[in-house]
Amino acid sequence: MNLHKDNLLNLPGLEIYVSKLEVENVIVASHLGKDVELIKLATELPNARYSSSGNPSVIIELDRTNPKFIGHKRLKAAGVLFSNGKVLVTGIASLQEGKEIIAKLKNSIRDIDPKISTKRATKIENMVTKMKFGRKLNLQAISNALPGSDYNPSRFQGLVIRVDEPLASFILFESGIAIITDIVSEAKAKKAFSEMEKIVKSVVS
Repeated sequence: MNLHKDNLLNLPGLEIYVSKLEVENVIVASHLGKDVELIKLATELPNARYSSSGNPSVIIELDRTNPKFIGHKRLKAAGVLFSNGKVLVTGIASLQEGKEIIAKLKNSIRDIDPKISTKRATKIENMVTKMKFGRKLNLQAISNALPGSDYNPSRFQGLVIRVDEPLASFILFESGIAIITDIVSEAKAKKAFSEMEKIVKSVVS
C-alpha cells in the first residue's frame, strides 16, 4: 500500500503531538560460514536448549550486562542458531550491541566447532520501534481511509497497516501508541513514522 493523502478522510479533530521514536527491540543476523550440529551445540553451549518446533534450532540465553547497555528496558537477549549456520540475536537495543554479543557467541561456538567463520558481517534483520501520538486515535476512521488496512477489534485491538513506500508495517492502538516494524534502521523507521504522522493528521484534522 502506498500512503497517498488523496485516499484519506477529513474528519473533525485536534492537532496531535508525536513523541520521540523509541527502539523497543533489534534483531541482528550473521552466519557461521558452514552447517553446524545443533544437538552438539545445544549440549555443550551454556544456557542453550534444542528446539525441534518449526525450523529446528538452538536457543541460547545471552548475557546482556555490558555496562554500556544497562539502562535499556530489556536486559534479556536470546540467540538462535540454525543448522545452516545462520545466527540471530534478539532482545537488544542497537546494531553495535548485536555485533558485540554475536562476536562473543561465535567465539564460544568456535571452541566447540573450530571450522566455523567468525568473520561474517552482522546486520540488522528487523527492528521494532514505538512512538506515541498525544491523543487517542479513531482507528475505525483511519481504517476506512486506508484500503487494505486490517482492523477487527473483536479479534485484535490494533489497526495493522502494511505499506510499500516506505516499506514498513504499523500497528496503531486507540491509546495513540504506534508500533512500526519490518524496518532495518532508525532512519527508515523515522521516515515511515513521518509518513504515518501525515496520514493520521489528515484523518483527525
